[in-house]
Amino acid sequence: MTALTDSEDEEQSDEEQTQDKLSVLLNRIDHLRQGGESDKRESLSVLLEQRDEFGQKSEFLWRLTRAYCDVHDITVTLEEKKTHAENGKAVGEEAIKVNPKCAESHQWYAIMCGIMAEYDSIQNKIKNGYIFKDHLDKAIELKPQDPLSYYLLGRWCYAVRDLYLVSDLRVYGKPLVAQLSWIERKVAATLFGEPPSATIEDALKNFLKVEEIHPAYSKLNYVFLAKCYKALGQSEKARKMCEAASSMNTVSKERCFPNQCSLAAIQQRAPLVIMKRRKTKMAVAPKQNS
Repeated sequence: MTALTDSEDEEQSDEEQTQDKLSVLLNRIDHLRQGGESDKRESLSVLLEQRDEFGQKSEFLWRLTRAYCDVHDITVTLEEKKTHAENGKAVGEEAIKVNPKCAESHQWYAIMCGIMAEYDSIQNKIKNGYIFKDHLDKAIELKPQDPLSYYLLGRWCYAVRDLYLVSDLRVYGKPLVAQLSWIERKVAATLFGEPPSATIEDALKNFLKVEEIHPAYSKLNYVFLAKCYKALGQSEKARKMCEAASSMNTVSKERCFPNQCSLAAIQQRAPLVIMKRRKTKMAVAPKQNS
């Protein structure tokens, strides 16, 4: 064996110290995220302060992406929310470049692409829908035992199974294809081919996978299992899932999901989109009857 030189020994020692320091920082960040709004803002601030030192570490960068997501959801002004979304997506891209094999980087980049749908042009909105699915698939490939990725993919499948269903507007993480108006879907077909499709069975498969990996992982997962079973006409199974959801405490593993503000924003806009669709159907109806 070759003995290390003094310089090599010092370099190894510096790397170990840096890794130890990073571990302490990441533990602090993960702890802060369990707190309230002020803790989440502090988490983002601390990460930004340390970016020069740890900005080439994927485990640092995906947490910075996540922090931008959290602060986006608790921010009130539209301009600030958009800035956090843009910054978070940019950091997410950087995290994947630094380490394409990091599942969390792909997962949180997908989530940020969903958030960006709130602010993008129609073309980018559609594009981000495809990216959302692609990176969730990659996250699952790299870390097949992470229930969050399956839950998000289940919501994506549930949302796109039928672009005309009102409930499709309420996708968590905003994978956006189901939010498209009739004309936007025409643009999607022109630019990218047909919008992606999924079935209620696809959604059910992913929600069941969540339960398999982590039983009672989320109250919302039980809710969507019930929705899937109801849509498939399996009322007894739907009833059991509703009972399981009701039996869970409000505080559960859902706290690790992105916050609900973005979802609420989609629901607030839903009536406008529904009205557009109803008008379109009313206009087409006479032609169908003639």
